[in-house]
Amino acid sequence: MQKISFSKKLITCVIAGLVVGAFILRQCVTWLRTLIPIGTLTIIPLLTLVVAVIYAFIWQARKTNRPETLAFWQGLIRYGVAFDLASFGWEKICHLQLVMPISKVDLPYSSFSPSDLFWNFYSHSYLFACIIAGLQITGAMLLLFRRTRLVGVFVLIPLLANILLMDIFYEIGQSVVVHASIMLLGTLYFLFIEFNRLKEFFFIAKDQLPALTLSKYLKLGIRLSVIYIPLLLIALHNKPDRNPQLTGKYEVKQLQINQQMRYKSDCADSVLTVVYLDVRNGCVFEFNTPQKRWNGTYTLANNHMEINWRSPSDRPVFKGSISPAGGSGKLKLAGTLGTDSVNIIMQRL
Repeated sequence: MQKISFSKKLITCVIAGLVVGAFILRQCVTWLRTLIPIGTLTIIPLLTLVVAVIYAFIWQARKTNRPETLAFWQGLIRYGVAFDLASFGWEKICHLQLVMPISKVDLPYSSFSPSDLFWNFYSHSYLFACIIAGLQITGAMLLLFRRTRLVGVFVLIPLLANILLMDIFYEIGQSVVVHASIMLLGTLYFLFIEFNRLKEFFFIAKDQLPALTLSKYLKLGIRLSVIYIPLLLIALHNKPDRNPQLTGKYEVKQLQINQQMRYKSDCADSVLTVVYLDVRNGCVFEFNTPQKRWNGTYTLANNHMEINWRSPSDRPVFKGSISPAGGSGKLKLAGTLGTDSVNIIMQRL
């Protein structure tokens, strides 16, 4: 009987305790939080972890190396990860996850928090959600069978890694990050215990593909070309933000048309209120509401600016100059818009 080291016993039990505690906690929070206080439910993962650690020491003290015991704790890890991911998958299919409240969909994009952006993006396509759900359920089932366990690991690791990174960078929540980390850890466990098999497959077994008879330096140069050629092309390409000193959102503080002052209260749907000078020389004039905009591009030579409009395409071309207006972040647009003379004082927001 092969001896099982204490470190392997302890690591297996700890991961099992974390995984089982995490998946039970999530199920309880999802389905029982109206019956049991959240504070009470948070004791569950602590209890499972403590029990698992205590058992690891008992297991070592008994000096037994029964493979059935190891298989039991590994089975707990597999079942916990599989159950958790399968439940996530079915929740997506049944419209219980990746759903954005209608009340938020109509809010301005700039008002969204990172987590709102995440949910809004992924709630757009139900088919995409079903594909992710299918991968979660399939990977979970593959993980539960001995012959397909490693295939399930290869399906789930990139999926869980992607979920974890999105949870972190879209600020979904600390508890969600911890949960995803535990499930990824449980899946990685089965990758590491197959280290020798994987090393044999990837690094020792002979490659069956035919090889080109080229010098090793030429081969190396070709391989490295996927790094340096794209970088060279990017370096030769114009940067999208060609005028970073101008790029920004500006509030119109003062508007004169044909030497007459115009105010927001004059006519709610036709007074210029916001100007955007964007990347790739984009320019947008907004008239009180995002639904009423002129979209175009500008050209700049010294301080001379010309704006041509794409939509609506029948709007008159602006020709004039742009210059600082005295205050920090203030600019002055002066010129002609078709047959009208225009003077705009605007403040960067």
